[in-house]
Amino acid sequence: MSRRLTPALSVLAALTTAVVAQMPETPGPGGIRIAPGLPVPGYTPGGIGPGGIEVAPGPAARTVPMYRLGPGGIVMPPRPDPHPGGIDPTARLAPPCSNDAPCAPQTGPYSMQVTIHSRDAEPGRAPSPDTTIDSIEDMFSALRACWEPPAREQAREGVQMSVRFSFKRSGERMAPPFVTYTTPGTEAATRQVYRDAITAALDRCAPLRFSKSFGAAIAGKPVSIRYVDDRVMSADSQRP
Repeated sequence: MSRRLTPALSVLAALTTAVVAQMPETPGPGGIRIAPGLPVPGYTPGGIGPGGIEVAPGPAARTVPMYRLGPGGIVMPPRPDPHPGGIDPTARLAPPCSNDAPCAPQTGPYSMQVTIHSRDAEPGRAPSPDTTIDSIEDMFSALRACWEPPAREQAREGVQMSVRFSFKRSGERMAPPFVTYTTPGTEAATRQVYRDAITAALDRCAPLRFSKSFGAAIAGKPVSIRYVDDRVMSADSQRP
């Protein structure tokens, strides 16, 4: 009998794991991130709702649609978090579509990625206060213009560093940029040099002047930037 149950239990465990893996990442008490999986019993996290509205944690947040990070860092469409006796406990990457119910329109991209090169970078400059940003292309152009790579005596040829962050509707960052990648083997001091340069560039841009509609569309969605130092360095400028 036990031999017959073993395969069945294995299949059940695999199915349960697959369902849990679809759950988005949510902030726990104190803002600590919880790995993708079922919500913490008795705790309803807050987050960012449609239009970049910040939702406080607590029972009142139970029915409020909020953005969550899903597998691979993909931003899920805004929907209420699952809770006992509530909605379907699985999270989907897109709203369901059928002949009777068309797909819900998307208000903006789930993830925005751009690579900023250093080879032709000019001294970083803030965007003009008279310029309104109304598209992703405009935003990327402003972020490129704000970038100023580290001085050559502190830099290392070929170093790459990627960061991720989100904007508020006002064009301000929600939090400091989170480093997601650094070229392997980069010394700690050099990593700090590039991180400081990235922070300075984003501070130089802040706040970006979003149009009302564009700010509402991208608020809370992750922006990923890969900075590449592809300048040709002389042997004298490279530290040992």
